[in-house]
Amino acid sequence: MPERWFYLSGGAPQGPVEAAELAALARDGRIERSSLVWKEGMADWRPAGEVHASLFAAAEWFYVGEDGTQKGPVGEGRLAELAGEGVLSARSSIWKAGMPSWRPAGELPNLFPGGLPAGPLLPPTPPPPPAGHRSGSRGVLRGIGVKISEYTDLPTISNVPIRDILVGGLGRPAAGEPFDVEDEFAVGTRRTTPALADVKTGWPTARVFWRVLGGSVATYLLMRYGLTQFRNVNFFPGMVVVGSFVVPLSVVVLFFEMNIPRNVSVYQVAKMLLLGGALSLIATMFVFTFVPGSGTGSIIPALLTGVGEEAGKALALLLMAYTPRYRWQLNGLLFGAAVGAGFAGFESAGYAFRFGMGGGIDRAIDVIWIRGILAPGGHVIWTAMVGSAIWKAKGEGSFHPRMLLDGVVVRRWLVAVILHGLWDTHLPLPTLIQYGALVVVGWYIVFAILKQALDEVAAAKAALVGAEALPST
Repeated sequence: MPERWFYLSGGAPQGPVEAAELAALARDGRIERSSLVWKEGMADWRPAGEVHASLFAAAEWFYVGEDGTQKGPVGEGRLAELAGEGVLSARSSIWKAGMPSWRPAGELPNLFPGGLPAGPLLPPTPPPPPAGHRSGSRGVLRGIGVKISEYTDLPTISNVPIRDILVGGLGRPAAGEPFDVEDEFAVGTRRTTPALADVKTGWPTARVFWRVLGGSVATYLLMRYGLTQFRNVNFFPGMVVVGSFVVPLSVVVLFFEMNIPRNVSVYQVAKMLLLGGALSLIATMFVFTFVPGSGTGSIIPALLTGVGEEAGKALALLLMAYTPRYRWQLNGLLFGAAVGAGFAGFESAGYAFRFGMGGGIDRAIDVIWIRGILAPGGHVIWTAMVGSAIWKAKGEGSFHPRMLLDGVVVRRWLVAVILHGLWDTHLPLPTLIQYGALVVVGWYIVFAILKQALDEVAAAKAALVGAEALPST
């Protein structure tokens, strides 16, 4: 009986598929080394790269088929399959990047241990090597994404439905899919947290985020209208506070919706945003007493600023790290976003107040708008990365300070520091390109973490309910 495999995609179990179909999914990029797979007889879900390492041999070989056309890229394992099927002969031409020209497949001892037979070494001249097969903006961006994923030890986001996650909730809910904004917030207490078996796995959709963003923007505009229309300075503090928190708070709601275990209450999020945000500012000031030389403009002072502020925010996350019932990487992602949003909001309010007092109301408005537009790519996601790493290191166990030195925590913290430092550096690039690139890289990492974290929840749920329930999940 052929093996029947299940795999996790977007936090939802898929399958069963046979080994050949699993290989095809790997070639198509729908399954990666870090994707969790399971079959009958396995004690638990395991990364596909550990179970079938041969599936992920680099797809770097091109070959000339029997019809004289160029085919590929394929991995070396697939070349061996083609040789076994008779599609490739010892005289067939093969090529990969780094080779000066096409060579006969018989020169690869893994494919043809007997070497080349007597006779002409090569068939008629094949097409030129596909030197540009990875050229173009898509190929370059995909290559950058792969490198980012390799460094951060995260999956790529090739099959993450980003558009559906961000804007899929703008339309009407599907028939039979009730939606109530108030119900979305009525979760996270010991009585309202769903059991793991009842958690809805799969890709989340932002619905409340857009309502909160719209309402917050409307509130800010009303405060600004009152200030500018009636010249009543009593509107100024309200405008500064609301305007400074409009975007950071809304992004936190997006992370709240991504938290599919629904085990974190609005109270805990608010505590981390306000108390955690204030504590992170104080912690940062203490850190800076040991890290002199911080600043903006040049790369070294900017990186030192990143070290101080990311360390301060990470310390604020310890408010929740010791709570055992928050076990998921998704929880850390949310708590980190909340602390980052509090830090960003308080910082923006300080800048707006200072510039408003020194340069007038128009300067304060400019600060609020600029920092609001840039907020989705800054403190919120940087601290979310660090939070997810702390909770990944903690898992179901109790937190210990030594976990802050865990490889995944150190790696993601360094990524946050580097992004922060580059953000504060005056690079020889147009400002729009500099900030745009950093926002894209930051959210690439966030979506990769989301993908990994959703698979963790789905694997735990599948292990709980039993493998026989997988097809109907």
